[in-house]
Amino acid sequence: MPAALKRRGVLFAALAIGVVVLLFGSVQTTLALWNTQADGPTSDITTGTIGLTPGSGGGSSFTFPALNGTNMVPGQSSQAVLNIANTGSTPLKFRLASAGPVVSTPGASVTIRLSGSQSATCPAANVPLSGAFPETTTPTPTAISGTVFPLAVGASTPWCIRAELVSVTGTQPASFTITFGFAAEQDRP
Repeated sequence: MPAALKRRGVLFAALAIGVVVLLFGSVQTTLALWNTQADGPTSDITTGTIGLTPGSGGGSSFTFPALNGTNMVPGQSSQAVLNIANTGSTPLKFRLASAGPVVSTPGASVTIRLSGSQSATCPAANVPLSGAFPETTTPTPTAISGTVFPLAVGASTPWCIRAELVSVTGTQPASFTITFGFAAEQDRP
């Protein structure tokens, strides 16, 4: 074998060893930046459960039967108190995340104006409601950026919710229900 080829082979071998050393060194250095270790408390760590129960329902979605619409005319409204309870084992924060009508009459559509206040009683229909969530006018369940409320373990809060029929198109009379979606998370200190 000629000497030039022998030197080239040695050079490639040295270069390969250099690349392997650099890779190994960079992995060790980078890995050290991603790893950390700390001692935890000597006592037990416990977790809790989150349980938000709107009305007699459960889970994050709720249909409020008191606001169902049948044979309503535009301008007519219905309202009722919804009690929202924390049935979990840890304090939580919750908000209304979505709401709107679901039409059960084929070929019909409705638009509903929803409003709510944190109250144990509902006022006259001409008294505006506010505070629980922003007033929303929608033809379908839609996202709502509701106010966040804290709720202690075992506590409940009443909301007066009003649904006003704004318009009906297509097949009439239209029947509908209104669904509410809630977002809840643990209230950590």
